[in-house]
Amino acid sequence: MVSGHQRSLNILRRQLFINTCIILMMVVVVLQVSTPYSRTALTFVLQIVTLVLVDRQLF
Repeated sequence: MVSGHQRSLNILRRQLFINTCIILMMVVVVLQVSTPYSRTALTFVLQIVTLVLVDRQLF
């Protein structure tokens, strides 16, 4: 039987893994979409992604 502390750690590890996968997928999508565009567009998209990620972490 898994103790409450170990269960909490497992949940946190799973959430960290999911968040990491989401971030990696977003980076891949941003790089794929922004490849044909200028560096300015890439910078703008990356700023939006950063704001979204920060917003998700705060709430």
